[in-house]
Order: sequence, then C-alpha cells, then structure tokens
Amino acid sequence: MLGNSLGHLYRKLRETLKMPNEFVLHSLRDTHGSRLGEAGAGVFTIMRSRGHSSVTVSQRYMHPTPEAMEGAVERPERLNEDGTRRLLEDPKGLLPATVSATLAEPGPVTH
Repeated sequence: MLGNSLGHLYRKLRETLKMPNEFVLHSLRDTHGSRLGEAGAGVFTIMRSRGHSSVTVSQRYMHPTPEAMEGAVERPERLNEDGTRRLLEDPKGLLPATVSATLAEPGPVTH
C-alpha cells in the first residue's frame, strides 16, 4: 500500500466502505482503462491516455466485462440485420452512388 497520505486516506475509505483489502488504488486505474475500451475508445487513445509505451502494455490492464463481450458480438449482428432490412426495402439504396445511378438510368450497352 502507498506509504503516503493518499494511501492512508484510501485505506480509511476502503475500511469505511467495507471493501476487501485486494481492492487496491491501482484497481481504479484498471477499471478506467477497461471502461474507455467499452465506451469505444481506440487502443491508441487508451494507450496514450494511460501513458503506456505500447498497446501491448495497455492490453495487460484491460479487463472487458462479460456484458461488454456480449455487446461486441451483438453490434455486428444488429448491423447485419439493419443492412438486410434496408436491402430488402431498397436494393439500390446500399449500392455506391455511381452504381445506383447506372442501374436507375439504363443507357446503351457497350462492350
């Protein structure tokens, strides 16, 4: 534990809140890094904000929750469902503008 006044204050707070001794002050830093990732911050943003020398160092401290892992799997599924629905509603709507314009205005076919 920290040997300064911050460490002493933290110990008193932990005792008052009946938190386990394993909950060290550094745990808050780890939680912050994990929450940044869950909020969608990029790995380089997390690395720089935490003062790490590399992304590999930051990864050691990232602990995604089961809910965050589940959400990461569900997001692409929702995007696929949305894309399929939009494709069924307007097949040309998802094509690049040049392709859509070509399909919308048939012209002479040249080979």
